[in-house]
Amino acid sequence: MQQFKSIKKIQLTTVSSFFLFMGLLYGEPIGDIKEYKGAATLTREAGEELVVSAANIPDVNINDTAETENGRMLIEFLDKAELALTEHTRVYIDKVYYDPDPSKSKMTMRMAVGTARFASGRLGMVNKSNIDIQTPTASIAVRGTDFTTTIDELGRTLVVLLPDENGDPSGQIDVFNDGGSVTLEEAYAATTVSSYDAPPTQSVVIQNITPAIIDNMFIVSPPPEVKEAIEEQVQDDMNADQGILDVDFLEFNELEGDAGLSKDELEFTELDVDFLDVDFLVDLLDVVEELIRTTASLEDVQAQAGSGQFNLKGATVGFNKDSQYNIFEQDGDIVFFRNVNGAIRIALDVGAAASLTTIVEGYEGEITLNGGDDIIIVITQSN
Repeated sequence: MQQFKSIKKIQLTTVSSFFLFMGLLYGEPIGDIKEYKGAATLTREAGEELVVSAANIPDVNINDTAETENGRMLIEFLDKAELALTEHTRVYIDKVYYDPDPSKSKMTMRMAVGTARFASGRLGMVNKSNIDIQTPTASIAVRGTDFTTTIDELGRTLVVLLPDENGDPSGQIDVFNDGGSVTLEEAYAATTVSSYDAPPTQSVVIQNITPAIIDNMFIVSPPPEVKEAIEEQVQDDMNADQGILDVDFLEFNELEGDAGLSKDELEFTELDVDFLDVDFLVDLLDVVEELIRTTASLEDVQAQAGSGQFNLKGATVGFNKDSQYNIFEQDGDIVFFRNVNGAIRIALDVGAAASLTTIVEGYEGEITLNGGDDIIIVITQSN
C-alpha cells in the first residue's frame, strides 16, 4: 500500500510538470514588465500590439516581441532572469518554459537590433546550458550571468561580458558562428561579429566603462579596444592573401582572381545602403566600412557616374552626407534613396534628364541627372 502511494505521487508530479509546460505554451505569463520609460511595446504572436503605459502594463508571454522606440524597458522572467532594452531595441522572445527539472527547462531569445542586457536567473530554474541567445550574425552560449549585445540594422554585433557586484567576471560566454568562436571570460571583455560567416574578433577588455553607458552610442563611437581588434582582424585577412575586399563583412560575393578592381566591384548598389548612416544613429562598424572604402577612391566611384551612362551634379554615386541620399544604379534606373524621418525612394531611367529638389530639416538642395531639363521633382518634408 505504501509503495502504491509513492508511485501515485510520482505520477502526479509528472502530470503537474506536463500541465506547467502546456500552460506556458498556450499563453500563460512567463514574466512581467518591471520598469519602463518612454515608448515601449509588446507584440503578441498573432500581431496584437500592446503599448506599455501606466494604465496598461501587459504580462510577457511566449513568442512576444519586445520593442522600444524613444524609451527603455526592463522585463523580469519567472526565474528572475532579466532582459533590459535601451532605446530603439527589438528582441524576439521565442521559447521560455520551466520544468521542475531545470535540465528540461528552456530559454531562447533573438536579439534583433539595438542594445539589450541579459542577466540569467537567480533561482536555478533553467540550466545555463539550455539558454540560447541569438543575434543575426552569432549565437551566444551562456556560461556567465550578465552581458550586453549591441546590434546594428545590418545585424553586426558587439557582445560585452559584464562584471558581478564585486567587479569580477560574471562567468563566461561563448560567441560563435560558422566562421569560428571566441570565449569571453574577463569583466568587460568584448568581441564583434560582422557576418555569420566571418569569425568573431579576438576578445579584448574595454577600459573605463560601466554597464550604464553601454547603449547605442557604442554604435556611434566604438571603444578603441574594439576598433583595434577589428583592424587587426582585417590585417590578418589581408596577410592571408585574401585582399581587404574579399573579407565578407556584409555577405558580398567574394572577388574572383587577384586582378585589379573591375567596374562591378566599384559599383554602389542597394545592398550597400547603410540604413543606420544618418545623423541619429551611425554604424557600429564604421571603422570596418572605412577600411573597405579606402581601397576605392572617391574619384574612381565618381568616374562611374561620368562614364557616359549618366551624369550627376550636386551629388555623387553612393552615400551623400549633406543630403543623406544614397544614390545607386539598379536594373537600368538611377535610384535616389533617403530614410530620415520617413523614407524617400525615387527611381529614374538612367537616360532621363531630371532635377530633384529636396527641402527638409537640415538640408535644402538640388541634384540634377543628365542636365535635368525634362523632369522636375520637388520634395518638401517636415515633422
